[in-house]
Amino acid sequence: MHVLESVKEAWKFIYANEVVLLAYVNTEEDLGRFVVELLKGLERVSRNYIAFAIYKVNNKHGGRPVIALYIRGRQVFRQQDYFGNYVKDLQALKWGIRETLREWGIEPPF
Repeated sequence: MHVLESVKEAWKFIYANEVVLLAYVNTEEDLGRFVVELLKGLERVSRNYIAFAIYKVNNKHGGRPVIALYIRGRQVFRQQDYFGNYVKDLQALKWGIRETLREWGIEPPF
């Protein structure tokens, strides 16, 4: 998993990979660390079909963590609400990402 610290780095990463799952998180907050663990769980089962990255927004804004899926540089999926339960949140993300990839004609890795 890549850790990005600037907007420029994030856009370079998005455009360099066909499918990207990017989390905008404040790693200093509990919810931000929880979302990072969710991404690590997804990364383990993605079989390298999806490029994963975290964009650290520490001290940049105070919003909730956002997970965004990009295909060919275009944002096609976004999630910013969470159950707070690792298993439920992981399953919900898998479902959303799986359906989005299918809509774009990409076979989901999970």
